[in-house]
Amino acid sequence: MGFNLMTVFSAKDLQKFGQQAANVIQLTFKPNKKTGARMARAVMDNGITLVKTVTASGTVLEEVIRLPEITTIAQRNNVIRDLARNKMTQEQIAAMLDISQATVSNVLRKK
Repeated sequence: MGFNLMTVFSAKDLQKFGQQAANVIQLTFKPNKKTGARMARAVMDNGITLVKTVTASGTVLEEVIRLPEITTIAQRNNVIRDLARNKMTQEQIAAMLDISQATVSNVLRKK
């Protein structure tokens, strides 16, 4: 099933965070090989990242996750630890932050 990334993030989603389509500088899908779901990521020009999940059947889960601008490794590691504490899997965290799952695993191991 083809899916348009621009339809995943509605104008309401963007407005909720004070953004508009013109502020989007990167749109990507990261697939989950086990479930077939995909993480849709929208990176804004001010550094924040919005994340939504699209299931294998094409259902868009309406919860939007806003990640803060990450400028240092320490900030990234804190975000990884926080997401892990909030029941996100290593694979989900890696897809959200566009990093390898090994990096997430290393950060969580060094607690």
